[in-house]
Amino acid sequence: MSKSADRQLPRASGERSEGPIVASVWPTGTDSLTAQLTEGGYHDATGADPGLMAPAIARYAVAALTRPGDVVLDPDCGAGTTIVEALRTGRHAIGLTGQRRWWRLARANVTATKARGVFVDGMVLVLDRRPGTAAAAATAGLTGRIALLLTTLRPGPVGDIDGALERLHGLLAQYRPLLRPGGHVVVTSAPQRHPVRHDLLDVPGRIAAVAGAAGLAPVARCVALTAAVRRGRTYTRASLAQRRAAARAERVLGHPVALPAHHTALVLRADPDAADPALNQSLPALPAPPPRGHGRGTRPDSAAA
Repeated sequence: MSKSADRQLPRASGERSEGPIVASVWPTGTDSLTAQLTEGGYHDATGADPGLMAPAIARYAVAALTRPGDVVLDPDCGAGTTIVEALRTGRHAIGLTGQRRWWRLARANVTATKARGVFVDGMVLVLDRRPGTAAAAATAGLTGRIALLLTTLRPGPVGDIDGALERLHGLLAQYRPLLRPGGHVVVTSAPQRHPVRHDLLDVPGRIAAVAGAAGLAPVARCVALTAAVRRGRTYTRASLAQRRAAARAERVLGHPVALPAHHTALVLRADPDAADPALNQSLPALPAPPPRGHGRGTRPDSAAA
């Protein structure tokens, strides 16, 4: 990851000095998604996840908003790139999913990552969406321990954005209490067009409204590049399907349409008015996992790798 992930930008006069500052443009498109997955040693099936967060985007968010030893949570982790990238940067990570297909794949990715010498704790759990899930997490001692909740708006069936947003609201409301004081939430989303009119939809704006209804306050709206920028020119990595969609939009709209070159990353906080410096102190890191074979078991609906 480039050093810019940890760079602190100057604040405007009069702004408070607590908390990290992230750049408005994230240089996360240097390598193609295929190259990122190959370099990260991901399972070959990882790219089949329709809501996949690019490893470079996950790594940038984790590096910018957390410190080594912090805990990162993705309540809808899919194939697990957010969990793997948190582990690779020295953070503990927890991924939740309601689908066993993704649980198996995410677990395989986490297991492979730890086999390469990562010495922080990571786990992927299969959980349902009932309120008892959050209660179980609280009972496990996670309340107030999560430094970063990092997830993406996962597409619903046949482009059901309303359903996807409703589901995201439920996740944010359910797991917001697990954030530590000063913790952050990052939600990413890909550009989406109306299926008939082909104009761009304000999905980030709707995500911000959903997050606000869940008790989160906006900190920044950032551009996470999925394209390479060299000598002032943008080189997109649009798929064939994206190129065909852009061509259809051009025919309908009657003017050129740019290919996708970024995802939007919304940065939020649950306690934007916290002023006590003591509240912003890091909690002790979770203990390292015990050696394998020393009484550490797994339940049928969960796995620790």
